[in-house]
Order: sequence, then C-alpha cells, then structure tokens
Amino acid sequence: MGCGLPYAIAAGIAFPGRQIVAVVGDGGISMTLAELSTAARYKIPMKVVVINNGTLGQIKWEQMLFLGHPEFGCDLAPIDFAKVAEGMGVRGLRVDDPEDLARVLKEAFAYDDGPVLIDAVVDPAEPMLPPKRREQYMKHLQQAFDGGMAGQADIARRMEEEPALTALKP
Repeated sequence: MGCGLPYAIAAGIAFPGRQIVAVVGDGGISMTLAELSTAARYKIPMKVVVINNGTLGQIKWEQMLFLGHPEFGCDLAPIDFAKVAEGMGVRGLRVDDPEDLARVLKEAFAYDDGPVLIDAVVDPAEPMLPPKRREQYMKHLQQAFDGGMAGQADIARRMEEEPALTALKP
C-alpha cells in the first residue's frame, strides 16, 4: 500500500520520454505524499490519478466480505489532493462530477511541463468487489450488515445497482 507514487517516479526516471500514469487510492498516496515534491523537482511528466473516496476502500471491503465484520476504522480525513499537489509544485486538477472527467483527463494529458495529479472524488459506498461472486462473501456481507455500521443503507443500495448487481449474480 502506498507504492504507486514512488513507482511512477522511478518509472519516469528509468524511462524518460515515456508516458507514466499511476492510479492510486487516497489512503495509499497519503502514505507517500511528500514524494510529490520529488516528482515536481525533477519535472517528471507523469499523471497521477487519485481515487478519492475518503476511506481505505480495500480494507473496508475486506473487513465486510472476507471477514464478515462491520467496517471499522477506515474513514480518512477529507483531503483536497489537487490543492496539496499545487502546494508542492505539481499541477493539480480535481473532478467530482463524472461528466467532467473526460475534460479533466484531456487537460491533464495536454500538460507536458512536469507532473499532474488528478483528484477524482468518488462515492465511498461504491462496492469494491471481486471478479466473481462467492457465496461466502455474501454471507460475510450480511453478517457485517447484521452488526450494524455507518453508511450501511448506501452500501446496500449500491449493491442493487450495476456493476455490483451483475458481478454478484449467483
């Protein structure tokens, strides 16, 4: 966890002139955030997309699906990573409306004077699901729900929408 940004920097140094793209979570990048200043210092022309859902999403879903526990201790403090990036000399863009994503990506990839960070705000109730349904996961999720937890209604609603609906078909 947290290795995406340093790996992208290393790739940019090892392969100058190649397009480098890192897609990272908000929890992971929080662990190595200071490395943005390294990317800025060396003007590494990389694009970093931060999936910002305000939670340690993979840990949250592991707790529920693999262990059957209500989510606990996964919420993160709200951070505007685009502003943090700007403060470190990195071009920062923020998108919180899916309709704006194509425009923001186009702007990011048109920038070639160093690194760009795109802070992509997403729904924290969006399920992070395995590629196929396992009955054990569904039992664990129900067990987690039975334990009660914040945001449970939003998660249950999202489980009834695509792509979760198709992914979780028996």
